[in-house]
Amino acid sequence: MEKNLKIFFIVLAAAAVLLIVWGLVSYFSKGRRKGRSAEKKVAKTISKIGKKDNIRIINNVFLPLYNKTVEIDHLVFGRFGVLVIETKGISGVITGSGKKLVHKVGTNVHKLYNPQLQNKTHIDNVIHHLKKGGFSSTPVYGAVVFTDKELTFDESLGMTLDQFRDMYENLEDNGCNQDVLYHYFQKLGVTNPIKKFFHKFNKKDWD
Repeated sequence: MEKNLKIFFIVLAAAAVLLIVWGLVSYFSKGRRKGRSAEKKVAKTISKIGKKDNIRIINNVFLPLYNKTVEIDHLVFGRFGVLVIETKGISGVITGSGKKLVHKVGTNVHKLYNPQLQNKTHIDNVIHHLKKGGFSSTPVYGAVVFTDKELTFDESLGMTLDQFRDMYENLEDNGCNQDVLYHYFQKLGVTNPIKKFFHKFNKKDWD
């Protein structure tokens, strides 16, 4: 009995080490580094163009999604309402339509989960929480932003940073209270590091 218990703890410790190593490799991978760089670029752009409007921003927020979580790159709160942004820092060429797109970088070709569908999940999640909090009349907008100038893509899939700036400038003043919305979602955010770690297994949010 004691021997079996010892083996169990050894296996458990080994599994924990493998998870940590996997997490570190994922975090420092080239794709993840490019993704973080793109998110910083978009966050900086949002702060700059929205400064005059006193917008509030939450970057890389994890929100509850049933018994799981959803990770949103940027939530922007202003008098217009809520803006949900998905950021992509990939290069190459994106083609196709539907759930899975074709992403080609040089001679490498792989499938890419449609970022518009990905962001729709995020938007639906935000709308759900707004309704629960009594903010059902708050307008919600979505944007998929590609930051790499070397990327070729159909305009139905997203926009460049310059196009995003234009979109922001055209948002209407709907009289929303950005501070109230910001604090509401800030309290909703999942902060448990274990839940956030296991969220990374959702590959749709990696692409």
